[in-house]
Amino acid sequence: MDRRTFVFKASLGTAASLVSLPASPWSAWTLDAQDLFDEKASGLGSLKIDVQAPDLPRTRLSMPGPFPGRVIEAFHSQAIVDRRISARAVREMVAQGMTALTGASRVEDAWAQFFDASDVVGIKVNPSGTPPTTTHIALVREVIRSLNVVGVANTQIIVYDRNSPQLEVNGYHALVPPGVRVIGLDQEWTLNGVTRGGYDRDVFCEMDCFGERETRSYLGRIVSTEVTKIVNLPVLKEHNASGVTGCLKNLAYGSFNNVARTHVPPKTYTSPVIAVMCASAPIRSKAVLHIMDGLRAVYHSGPFAWNPDFVWDAKTLLFGTDPVAIDRVELEIVEAKRRELALPSLFDRDPKNLGTTNDMQKTARKNPYYREPGHIKVASQLGLGRWDLNRIDHRTLRVG
Repeated sequence: MDRRTFVFKASLGTAASLVSLPASPWSAWTLDAQDLFDEKASGLGSLKIDVQAPDLPRTRLSMPGPFPGRVIEAFHSQAIVDRRISARAVREMVAQGMTALTGASRVEDAWAQFFDASDVVGIKVNPSGTPPTTTHIALVREVIRSLNVVGVANTQIIVYDRNSPQLEVNGYHALVPPGVRVIGLDQEWTLNGVTRGGYDRDVFCEMDCFGERETRSYLGRIVSTEVTKIVNLPVLKEHNASGVTGCLKNLAYGSFNNVARTHVPPKTYTSPVIAVMCASAPIRSKAVLHIMDGLRAVYHSGPFAWNPDFVWDAKTLLFGTDPVAIDRVELEIVEAKRRELALPSLFDRDPKNLGTTNDMQKTARKNPYYREPGHIKVASQLGLGRWDLNRIDHRTLRVG
């Protein structure tokens, strides 16, 4: 086991790795994040985070992967027809997006750069929201089909999230192919006659955010012990605490439990907690491919977006191995939408724009929290990918 300690000092705007046992290349971080955190506005002080996780070796696929900074944005004008997602359009977008990302001439060769028949693959969906604002079944099924083509059997594929009721409500159990397991991390399941619990008590992040009773967040056992690789399928949407809920948040807050405690209105520790959780070796090593579902996108009141006025048909998918770069592009997309509508920035710190959850559902000018999209830059400073737009190779494809 590798145990590391981080201290995030709001007053200095810094995070530091103070302890690492045994010694590792991760043990000497000093992070300058002064532009990410406004202590006066948020009222937050220092935060100490202890991380205990297996010390897994890095590979060429570990974050930020073989294509750091590369983001492929595939748009299809017919992705939504008569308010329904077109499976045919999604298949075309995935094929062209994957070949553009990897440089392969055939889509099966693109997928073979990441997966083979020996893998047990987790598909991390985002089921938090109304059906239009969760990971769409058409994309999940296309990913499963693509894995099958390179030899990964359905019985070696697990669709997962920490919230089993949300998985059930959004129909994943009923709509994936036979043999594919759909598992909520809050459940127990039986494998080869052995009953397993949802969370690994040996892998956790420990921090005291607001004096809560339980200060540990445990990693799902599926991530720590079951899967060899993860395909991450987040949704392009704003988040009322973290700014956006992209690749990083989908992995961190969908794979660890007890995470809602990191935000109490109007304050939030989503930065740096999201970044630190993603830097834990099981997530960093296993999440090798990210495809962001932007078929429909959310510019306010995420992640649930009960008000359909805050949703638009973006008809896009984003592809990459660098979750930081994808989330930075996502942040720019949401910010551009909000500017178009003359709304406050996701970095807004004006207390006049604070409101209740009910206010947030009624108007895009109110929010319960000071959002913390700076978690994306913190992840970059932890070596998970590229934040600087000048170092991001953002390519757009018009598929149809």
